[in-house]
Amino acid sequence: MKVVHKERKSSVLSPSTLKCLDNIPTINLTAGCAHLCSYCYARGYSNYPGDGTIVLYANLVEKLENELSRKRRLPKFVYFSSSCDAFQPVKQVLDAAYSVMALLLRKGIGVSFLTKGRIPDRFIALFKSHSNKVNAHIGMTTLNKQFQKRIEPHAATPGTRLKNISALAEIGILPEIRFDPLIPGLTDSAGNLGPLLKIVGKVGIKSAGLNYLFLRPIINRNLSEELGHTKIMEKITQAFRDKVDMRLLSSKSRVNALNLDFRLKKYESISLLAKQYDIETYVCGYKNPDVSDDLTCKNVWQKYFDKKTRQY
Repeated sequence: MKVVHKERKSSVLSPSTLKCLDNIPTINLTAGCAHLCSYCYARGYSNYPGDGTIVLYANLVEKLENELSRKRRLPKFVYFSSSCDAFQPVKQVLDAAYSVMALLLRKGIGVSFLTKGRIPDRFIALFKSHSNKVNAHIGMTTLNKQFQKRIEPHAATPGTRLKNISALAEIGILPEIRFDPLIPGLTDSAGNLGPLLKIVGKVGIKSAGLNYLFLRPIINRNLSEELGHTKIMEKITQAFRDKVDMRLLSSKSRVNALNLDFRLKKYESISLLAKQYDIETYVCGYKNPDVSDDLTCKNVWQKYFDKKTRQY
């Protein structure tokens, strides 16, 4: 993986275009991501540096400290990251992530992240000292390492993500699981999700977010390249045969979604399955605006930080 260092000129703290992160500052440590997940929409962004390259912003800590010093009111928490993973398997990225998170936590600012990477021990030690300020989301949809590697070639294995969950739980940070994206006919079956729910339920996980894969041209292309002319790709193509047009990002972004009735029935069946393991599920209205207008994932963060810090 080639790492290009670049000075960041724009603000480190940036508003998200996602409705569920409205008014919540976000930080992207890099342009591009080493995980190279086939379903990643950010691989189609105009500033995407190309597969095999990530741009790391070299002046993040100094610039962030200056930004915070000028604010009359500090944010309650910051989200990592809307278009890259903070825990990419690249030392320079991990060093930057640690420095930035340590700065935020030292100033009393909470850290929220979604990751499919391995969380190193030094971060667990840092989070232990600030456990009431850390909100963790772990993304995973299968225990099948072989399939996971095909669609998430450089992300952490399912076993490593389970270790992340256990390590966080041991220091008093109970992460939330994100089944995102569920792939129709592959990762959404009871046979696939049941064992996963059972394992995370034993650790004490109580909440899981659900979201099905949606297609943009870049996602369809990358999945086709990774999976080739296989039965897996045939199933995905067949599932999206209805060509349901959906608009995200305040109607600015158009995607191809699965049939509404299909999603409703599957979300319900997965929710019933999860309840067997005392896990509640939610479907965020941002990625499913035709299912719900409830931006539940934002509500989860609000409730979490209200509970932990008594303020939001």
